[in-house]
Amino acid sequence: MEKRTKLLFCILMLSLFAGGCIDELVPVTDEQPMSDATAYEFEAFLDESFEDGELIPTSTFYLSGNEFAMAVYIVDNESSIDIVPLEDLSTSKEEPVSNVVILGDYSNRTDASKEYFIELSETIEPADINYTISEDVQRGQKHVFLNFEQPITGFVAFTVRTPMGQDYIHVTTPPSVVRFVIPEGFTTGNSLIGKVSPTADEVYLDSQNRENIVWYNDQESPKGLLKAFQDLSGTNSSEIPAVPRVISIKFYSESAPIGLGIAAFILVGAAAFVLLRFYAQKRKLVKIRSDIENQFISPKQKGKE
Repeated sequence: MEKRTKLLFCILMLSLFAGGCIDELVPVTDEQPMSDATAYEFEAFLDESFEDGELIPTSTFYLSGNEFAMAVYIVDNESSIDIVPLEDLSTSKEEPVSNVVILGDYSNRTDASKEYFIELSETIEPADINYTISEDVQRGQKHVFLNFEQPITGFVAFTVRTPMGQDYIHVTTPPSVVRFVIPEGFTTGNSLIGKVSPTADEVYLDSQNRENIVWYNDQESPKGLLKAFQDLSGTNSSEIPAVPRVISIKFYSESAPIGLGIAAFILVGAAAFVLLRFYAQKRKLVKIRSDIENQFISPKQKGKE
């Protein structure tokens, strides 16, 4: 009887322990993480975003130097957004995408007009739209997908990690309009410190004195064998899938060129000082050698005389 009691007690304790472990491993709710819409700028940036009355997906990346960038997409009838995150060894275990905020509605209940997006940007009221985040590796590159249960129209904002600091790379999903907003006090374009590739279609300063860099309907033109095939077959360019383009930017403090110039001046001055000292020492050694040779040559010449 005593053994049976002990056995039942052990079974009970194991059940309680297992139950506690299961509660820790299995989420108790399917609710999505809380999001903060105030972290983003929802601007109805729609310059050249409409072609034949249809919206070209438009994305804006608000860059910073603290390993995070704020991305705001303007989409129409989109069921998924493909994100190519930047990762290194220090961020491989961290979530590359966070704080997802959606403003808008399902596409079958909206009209993708400029007025609609302007109204959304002014209300800033997050929509009750379900989404999932999935990951996949394509050609050795990690992709993160924001998937919506139905196609949506509106703003989709999220925070993406940028472990490269003041270097940022974006892979376009053409056709698309892409804009980078550099923090106030920073710039780009210096070939020695950092520049943008490919050349942007427009660069301007906004009301907050931030440099804006824009590419309109950005996509690669067919090249090589693809171009040759298109020419030979007479295939219309619209029938060939657009090739994604990689946009890269390196930005730096506006005072960086001055600092670089001062450093270069100091370096050139130091090099000139070392060079002059070298030639001075060389001349001194040549003179010493000449004096020593003259001391040995002079007695011999005197003996001959």
